[in-house]
Amino acid sequence: MNKITNVAIGESLIMRSPLIFTAMLCLLLSGVTNAKRNELVMATTFSPEATAYIISRWQGQPQSVVIRTLNRTSSSLEQLLDSTASENVDLVLTSSPMLLQHLQQHQRLANYPGAPEQSQQLVPESIRDTAVAVAISGFGLLINQTNLEEKQLPLPTDWDDLAQARYQGALLMSSPSRSDTNHLMVESLLQQRGWQPGWETLLSAAGNLITISSRSFGVADKIKNGLGSVGPIIDNYANLLLDDPHLVFRYFPQASASPTYIAITHNSHYPEEARRFIQFLLSPQGQQVLADTSTGKYPVIPLPADNPRFAQQQKLLQQPPLNYPLLLQRQRLVQKLFDTAISFRLSQLKDAWKALHGAENRLKRPLPEIRALLTAIPVTPAQSEDPQYLKQFAVRSEAEQQVMEWQLFFQQQQRKAIKLLEELK
Repeated sequence: MNKITNVAIGESLIMRSPLIFTAMLCLLLSGVTNAKRNELVMATTFSPEATAYIISRWQGQPQSVVIRTLNRTSSSLEQLLDSTASENVDLVLTSSPMLLQHLQQHQRLANYPGAPEQSQQLVPESIRDTAVAVAISGFGLLINQTNLEEKQLPLPTDWDDLAQARYQGALLMSSPSRSDTNHLMVESLLQQRGWQPGWETLLSAAGNLITISSRSFGVADKIKNGLGSVGPIIDNYANLLLDDPHLVFRYFPQASASPTYIAITHNSHYPEEARRFIQFLLSPQGQQVLADTSTGKYPVIPLPADNPRFAQQQKLLQQPPLNYPLLLQRQRLVQKLFDTAISFRLSQLKDAWKALHGAENRLKRPLPEIRALLTAIPVTPAQSEDPQYLKQFAVRSEAEQQVMEWQLFFQQQQRKAIKLLEELK
């Protein structure tokens, strides 16, 4: 692609023929734009650190093109790719099937025929025509073990541990409305334990939160910096930090595989180069790159049995996959309910749980009636899977009305709990 290095336009020519000047200026701007497009632009929900190693290895390949990344949240990428700016994006790399579902429904993605069956089995059926699975990850707990040892606390292993009173003020996590990887993790808990027990676990653990982080990798950074002791996150953010002797990562006992997907945009200027990059990721060499701990991920093809990461890869692949149709159907419900129940009332929630923990410690017995008040939710298991009930969350006015009713419900539950606690004094 030719680079325009200098354009000399005589002053007399400009004065005599402004039309010629305008045409030449347009040509200059066109050349600059094309020069900048001599690259693949990849929109991704991952942090720059999570993609840097893969891109560096790709760019060592013969005839590879430069890849520039746009690192955004899922909602930000939705807005970007729904606009005319999407014409400058060639690839989308994400662990969010929700984002890809939205883009596919709005005809923003190109079909990708001929993807290996082994990888496509990991892709939700509804996006299988456009998305390709190139790696997998799992969910677990990133722990600042030095921080916990100073507090003389054991290392937690599962969600139930996070709800224990001794971890009060130690927990960090993100919100499903801010992080799609967090949404997948929350939905995984709800599906594994059931709607009601899953929310009981989340609300119990929420009493130990320090804050709600805006991004999943923000949770990892805060724990690394000692601003929290433990947080549930996806492994690829954790694994990139494990050269720090203060940190340890433990997978949830029932952690299932969370695929990393890639897709080519419908308006890609370089679809062949984009496809070549995907083929590299799926090749034995590319899968080896993804198997390297520098990516924090696992390849989609089985690792050799003597590989130290083989056992965990198999555990992830052997767990039942998420019910993706259900996840996509109730996406807005889970996001709005989490924020209404936890994010937007975190201060009051922490105060109530602190009071409950104090009362149980003083009385040397559990207080199940008060716990039931603090863990109740205003949505039944049947409603959480009812298409008619879930439709209202696609209509702004109806969703807002429902949220207001939920706010009143949680306020009433908390008032009842505080009244009972006061009567125990």
